[in-house]
Amino acid sequence: MNRARRLAGIGVAVVVSAAHPSPLRAQGADVARLLQTIKAADIDRLAVSEEDGRFLRVMIASSGAKHVLEIGGAYGYSAIWMGLALRETGGTLTTIEFDAARARRAAEHVRAAGLSDIVTVVAGDAFAEIPKLQGAFDFVFLDAWKRDYKRFLDLMLPRLAPRGLFLAHNVVNKQAEMRDFLQAITSDARLVTAIVSPSGEGMSVSVKVK
Repeated sequence: MNRARRLAGIGVAVVVSAAHPSPLRAQGADVARLLQTIKAADIDRLAVSEEDGRFLRVMIASSGAKHVLEIGGAYGYSAIWMGLALRETGGTLTTIEFDAARARRAAEHVRAAGLSDIVTVVAGDAFAEIPKLQGAFDFVFLDAWKRDYKRFLDLMLPRLAPRGLFLAHNVVNKQAEMRDFLQAITSDARLVTAIVSPSGEGMSVSVKVK
């Protein structure tokens, strides 16, 4: 209840993972080792948690998303989780990373995961790169500079397909940096939003209903 008050009325659901002796084994041993290696090398803690990665995979697989955009790809950890789901749905992912060195590493990791036919890594400023992309998206995952979240929402909402999903990371542990975004996703009549916490960082899940 205290957390709900701090979030000023935004509903928070805590997702508790069922006990599992090997939560990565569904990916295959090679990909599981790769994911663990990426996490171990992520000293800046830019990647999502394993729990959040699995949540992204479930959301894409269950929604049947085919046209996915990630804003803020870092080293490709979350892109691999989403790419695994898109292998099942027959979709593709474009992931944009501002830092060129990180984008190169992300592309290497995607290739190592055997997902180069599904995941395209783009290096550059997402505000400049997104207008170059064609068509609508049925799933968007945002994990970029937190104070830009509202700008990205404004940019992407017109391009989000009906019933499309817009997810954003760190909405619990960094909520002070994105209050305008949180206000927007809970007050815009075009969206229905919930906030979940597969890990302690929090993720907003908004579906476009209008």
